[in-house]
Amino acid sequence: MVKKTGGALFSTLNINVSSDTPLYRQLETKLRRLILDGELVAKTRMPATRQLAADLGISRLTVKNVYEQLIAEGFLCAKQGSGTYVEPVQSSELHSGVVARKQRKVSPIAALSPRTVSIGASKATTRLDRVRAFRPGIPALDLFPRRAWLDACSRVLRTSSDDFLGYGPSSGLEDLKQAIAEHVLDHRGIKCSSKQIIITSGAQQAFSLIAITLLEAEDVVWMEDPGHIAIRDSMRLLGINVRSVPIDDEGFSIDDAIRHHPPGSALFTTPSHQHPLGVVMSLQRRLSLLDYASQTGSWIVEDDYDSEFHYTDRALPALQALDNDGRVLYVGSFSKSLFPALRLGYLICPLGLAQSFAAAQTLLSQNVSLLQQKALANFMLDGNFNAHIRKMRVAYRRRRDKLILTLEQHASDLFEQEPCHAGMHLVAWIKASGVSDSEVAECVWATGVDCLPLSIFCDTQRLRPGLILGFACAVDEKIEPYVIRLAEAVRHFLTDQAVS
Repeated sequence: MVKKTGGALFSTLNINVSSDTPLYRQLETKLRRLILDGELVAKTRMPATRQLAADLGISRLTVKNVYEQLIAEGFLCAKQGSGTYVEPVQSSELHSGVVARKQRKVSPIAALSPRTVSIGASKATTRLDRVRAFRPGIPALDLFPRRAWLDACSRVLRTSSDDFLGYGPSSGLEDLKQAIAEHVLDHRGIKCSSKQIIITSGAQQAFSLIAITLLEAEDVVWMEDPGHIAIRDSMRLLGINVRSVPIDDEGFSIDDAIRHHPPGSALFTTPSHQHPLGVVMSLQRRLSLLDYASQTGSWIVEDDYDSEFHYTDRALPALQALDNDGRVLYVGSFSKSLFPALRLGYLICPLGLAQSFAAAQTLLSQNVSLLQQKALANFMLDGNFNAHIRKMRVAYRRRRDKLILTLEQHASDLFEQEPCHAGMHLVAWIKASGVSDSEVAECVWATGVDCLPLSIFCDTQRLRPGLILGFACAVDEKIEPYVIRLAEAVRHFLTDQAVS
């Protein structure tokens, strides 16, 4: 609910009584802005506190406290028996306020730097604020064990010392690092010490740490194409020379990279479940990558994307587990295995780099909340994490199978499905030629269903149009009606295209 004062002078003074921002802070900020912008000129008499409080529908004490604060800052002055008045503001401050107000009326695009324009054009943030059926990369939030997580969180607050309200070690909480070391040994065959683990606020921060710690501007990095948008864009923002490497049936095509690109200082790859095509890298290709890194001194950045979820054969060991030369930097995240809002991930690095990465973590953003780290450690050490992964593996296989079946039943004329043996999404190639998968995805979004176009993940490659459909977050009983809705939207789009 928003309340507005009467009179022309205060017609723009709106106070939202439903906002999380305290009322005094809203009023104080708005009055200060009116003075700096020249809307309230020097010697203007302010309304009496009783009158302004009545106009705004707030407490007179709130208004009185705001006046006193602005008097202390020199924006207002109180004259005994006369009232409260606007003080003269330094001309430079007033001028800057007026100029800023005028500039807001003009499009700022011409003044933006190329880096700012590049950031604004990135597709990495496409519709992250909503969760709908078939959104790739979103786990089964409806099946998350909230009670077990609540118990893990509440135990932290009940039993932890005051130290857990501080910053904590830059590399992360030892309990959580120990739990992660046990997890990756059991599930990925990785033998590492907790001293090699750096806790991050997700995989993307781990990639940023790697870039600012190990790479220099103009260094060449090899990246999968199609591949992870945010990594590619952030590397280029840092002045790093990104060279795109195509994906074949065995994954990252290192032979193509060697033929067409200068040697890479780092190789970014998703071997467990290539993002977004879903290819599982063959063992021979993994060994070839390790051989190249060993011979050239390159780093391999292993994004173990969707590694927990395989539905046919047993998952191949992680690249890091096969590495004998300390060339692999392993990045993991809990966004897919638990939930994205947790904002917890980790980087496993050679021991000699741990101190540098911990320092970079402090420089970049400080470390993740100790309370969250301890809660996750409790959750893992109690066995709840492994139990949840096992449950999700069954649920995702079921949801994958249902999505495949319903696509065949209701949309076989529209899509050709790529086999899906792992992960949380599948690729549906659009059979119609000459269409924009981005436009198709927008058409689908308008019906209340989500998906992502394959083309936004491509850099130099030009692939067939396709949609990335995430099945993990789609509730079982809603999969079929949503597939029907998606198919109808695509048919309408194709009909409109044919007519035009």
